[in-house]
Amino acid sequence: MSGMMTLCSCSKEVMNDNRMEYDSRLTVLTRSDGENGDKVIASPVRIYVFDSEEQCVATMTQEENDPTFSIELAEGEYDVYAIGGVDDDRFVLPTRENAEKTSVISLKEGQVLGDLMTAHSPVALTKENATLTLEMKRDVCQIVSITITDVPNEAEEVSVSIAPFYDSILLNGTYQGDGGKCTIPLEKQTDGSTWKKDAVDIYMLPSVGKPTISIKIDDSTYSYLCEKELSANRRISIEGTYTNAGVVFTGTITGIAWDEEETVSFNFTEDNLVTTNNNDGVIDAAVPEVGSLYEGCYVLTVNGKQATILSSIEEDKIIEFSNTPDEQERKQKINAKLQSWSVPNITATWELPNEDIVSILKNERSHITSPALGTKSYFYYNRSQQIAAFSISNNGIDYYAAVNGAVYLRPVTTLTFK
Repeated sequence: MSGMMTLCSCSKEVMNDNRMEYDSRLTVLTRSDGENGDKVIASPVRIYVFDSEEQCVATMTQEENDPTFSIELAEGEYDVYAIGGVDDDRFVLPTRENAEKTSVISLKEGQVLGDLMTAHSPVALTKENATLTLEMKRDVCQIVSITITDVPNEAEEVSVSIAPFYDSILLNGTYQGDGGKCTIPLEKQTDGSTWKKDAVDIYMLPSVGKPTISIKIDDSTYSYLCEKELSANRRISIEGTYTNAGVVFTGTITGIAWDEEETVSFNFTEDNLVTTNNNDGVIDAAVPEVGSLYEGCYVLTVNGKQATILSSIEEDKIIEFSNTPDEQERKQKINAKLQSWSVPNITATWELPNEDIVSILKNERSHITSPALGTKSYFYYNRSQQIAAFSISNNGIDYYAAVNGAVYLRPVTTLTFK
């Protein structure tokens, strides 16, 4: 027995497994979910159908904003995935032959995101006709406008940056990577003190944890760590006011879901000034206190003018112990990643924590957030200077944590202050 979905005349030809037999019909309807105020579905929509053996047996593309799809399929159980707002001109898309549920949907070089939606539903197809409704959910946030007022007239350049965002989306609707960054140059208005960018319409994947917003005025940059994540299905407007006395910023980020509104308020003061290293590597700022945040990174220790901080970014799948038995090869891979490690507004050399730092992490664990340590395994240098994995639980530190699963890299660095 078999089943079928019917394809509209405006769609591309269905590609399926020609070894299959078909004698009935499955109709697929796509619609925006109940949380989306507008009912427009990002198009074109690419459909992928996986059988019970996780093999992609059919793909199809709907070129226009028509919600109905159909395709011929043999009788059985399937997983149907849809991703809207993608096309072959801007995206590298998996084909039926190489598609997996975790395939990365990536932008081609020089291309930018637009509205993006995904959906998934299992279906058991029998000889009778069937209908499947896919609820398309929005997977991006949108920056719609930015305005900074009362900027000194002599300013020559103003821009706003937000980071980190996820890098890419997978076919199953999950995200990966943490290198996404959005930098928007503003335009000086006729009054000489207002800088703005209307109708920005920049689409980004959700933020990785609580993002940092940086406002650069000529050579000075002011930074703020958001109190919450910037999630999907939000429109973001940024409005700031520069007050010359005391260098104070006030502003709001208004996140408007396509069917609701949310406001997040924040203040910029002189403490938000992002300081840079002098030629001797000394940061022209006061030493932060233990337990405080410096550029979003948790301050673990302070020794005189030096402070050791924990990266606000972590990443897994750097190496797998079972596939990298050689210690030297492990170090080479870890060091290569550390050399390119980047945290917004910090220029530093990052390294693995040692056992002394691990002990501090245990004591400070409940205070470390964005992201929290939890009970995950992390790389560290043991007393023999070998790369190992530790985890922290209510029972204490496990210096011999299992290394067959995901082990995260979350390095530390020591900064010298004025």
